[in-house]
Amino acid sequence: MRSVLCTAALVTLGSAAAAQGLDFGQALQQAQEASGQVRNARLDVRAKDLKAEALSNLGGPALSLSGFSGRVATTFNFDTSPLANAANGLGAVLPNVAIPAIPNTVSVNRTFNLHSLGLNANWPIYTGGRLEALHGLEVGKANEARAEARDVEDKTATTVAQRYFTVQLATHAVQLRGAAAKGIAEHQRAASRLEATGLISTADRLKADVALDGARRDLAKAQSDFEIAQVALTRLVGAAAPSPLSTPLFVNSGSVGSLQSFIDAGLQHNAAWDKIASKRQQADQALKIQTGGQLPTVMAIGNYNLNRSNDKLVQPNWAVGILVSVPLLDRIDRAKMKEAAVLDQLRVSALEEQAQRDVPTLIESQWRALQNARAQFQSMDSTIRLARENLRLQTISFQQSQSTTLDVTDARLNLLKVDTERVQAAYEYVMALARLLEATGQPHRLAEFAKAADIQIEPTAE
Repeated sequence: MRSVLCTAALVTLGSAAAAQGLDFGQALQQAQEASGQVRNARLDVRAKDLKAEALSNLGGPALSLSGFSGRVATTFNFDTSPLANAANGLGAVLPNVAIPAIPNTVSVNRTFNLHSLGLNANWPIYTGGRLEALHGLEVGKANEARAEARDVEDKTATTVAQRYFTVQLATHAVQLRGAAAKGIAEHQRAASRLEATGLISTADRLKADVALDGARRDLAKAQSDFEIAQVALTRLVGAAAPSPLSTPLFVNSGSVGSLQSFIDAGLQHNAAWDKIASKRQQADQALKIQTGGQLPTVMAIGNYNLNRSNDKLVQPNWAVGILVSVPLLDRIDRAKMKEAAVLDQLRVSALEEQAQRDVPTLIESQWRALQNARAQFQSMDSTIRLARENLRLQTISFQQSQSTTLDVTDARLNLLKVDTERVQAAYEYVMALARLLEATGQPHRLAEFAKAADIQIEPTAE
């Protein structure tokens, strides 16, 4: 009996402290910061943004400093045919003068040390749009990573809602089981007194004992479920210890929005559209790359030798010019690569068409689940009033020996059942709303709806 009272006291204290506890918005923020999946997705976005930024100047000039130091062997060829022709003509004029034979060419082999230092520059003038497309492809990958990060954050928000409000549901279960155990304990004491006066049989008193034992077992299980749910939430938000929760289960008695308004929001904010847009961007840029691969490349190039003391016969002082490259034969079948890129575009279009059907269907499903949960909750008020009245009447009848222990126990368990179903309906309402907001890409609005709700289901003593 002491454990029952202690548990009920703990729940009551927890409810009193909830006003200063962890609200859902804070839990969501902490979970987003602690989540390894969210952190991984955000780092992926940052990495891909940096890659895109790194390629933003692909079409600009490049300048490099190059140097060489080593020993070089080369052959210098000199054309001496004019000198040889002149000597032969002179021999005809002066036949008595011995003129040595002069060859038409003179070759000199030379080995020497060479040290070179120069500036090399190149600037793409025309690449068929390939360089711009490469940058656009990386931007598309960064946008896809950003859409994936949004999707992870949205799913994390739903997970936080599930764990946060599961703790609240478990809190209600402990409170309701504790109240039921307390009431059955009081009934068991009354049965013992009636047995002592001979108004009821020992069998009736034993039935009250059995009911109390069962209630205590159910309370212990509810307490265990509460502790498990609390541990799961604590680890999700990265806290060192559990905190009391200040956002209760709630129901908005009025409509939170029309079906069409949620469909319109989903068609605008769902992360699927950002994913599709990024994939389309990548497919478009890939097609430009393959198309550009069949076009000429024109580049301006230049070189300036900073080491003027070297042998000018080996290395020029400077050079500038235009380099033109026209693809004639390629090891890659560019036509097939282009066809594959076109098919990728068609795949994206197919994904978009499917999403245009799936997203509204998902939103409508969650919206109708939300309406059903609210209707279930609102329809239980009369059932609860009847269950409470029946328990009151059965308790009075038992005290007047007009009903049995079993009648009272059944009445109390029926009240427990309908109270639990009402709280469960509120939980289903909150989760349907959380899933609906995830489908529309607005999970952060759950805290807003919780704050504005006109029905707050706080744990209360029986």
